[in-house]
Amino acid sequence: MKIFFSILFLFLGQATAHESFGQGGNPIDLNGYRWKNRLLIVFSPSTEDSNYQSLKKEMKAHRNGLRDRERLVFETLEKGESRFGNTVLKKEAIDFLRQKFYAEQGSFLIILMGKDGEEKIRWQKMNLTEIFAVMDGMPMRQREMKERGKNQQ
Repeated sequence: MKIFFSILFLFLGQATAHESFGQGGNPIDLNGYRWKNRLLIVFSPSTEDSNYQSLKKEMKAHRNGLRDRERLVFETLEKGESRFGNTVLKKEAIDFLRQKFYAEQGSFLIILMGKDGEEKIRWQKMNLTEIFAVMDGMPMRQREMKERGKNQQ
């Protein structure tokens, strides 16, 4: 049994190392967001893409809704600066995300990762209202809304 756990920890350590890479001294570890945040990973050819522009406009208008849903956004662009919040992503990070999520070059894609670290859904065209509806339908989000409702009474 001891050997099993040793092998398991070794494997998990390697899996984390593959998802962790330098970014100005701040490594990105997708597992590090598990149980804390939902992730939106946005792939776009550029900031000029109409789907990207529309999503950015909606996200700006609905900041509070995004914050309430404990969501973080990775913006991975083929042309221009890719970002995670205020942090500029290095090319290695972008390549890693594109490969991990099988995102084709030249296409717009949004991936929603749940707090459990699993991919929930992917869209090629979607508005924020539809994204919120999917998030709000998740069991963990339902519990959060119930708990917050109790705390506000």
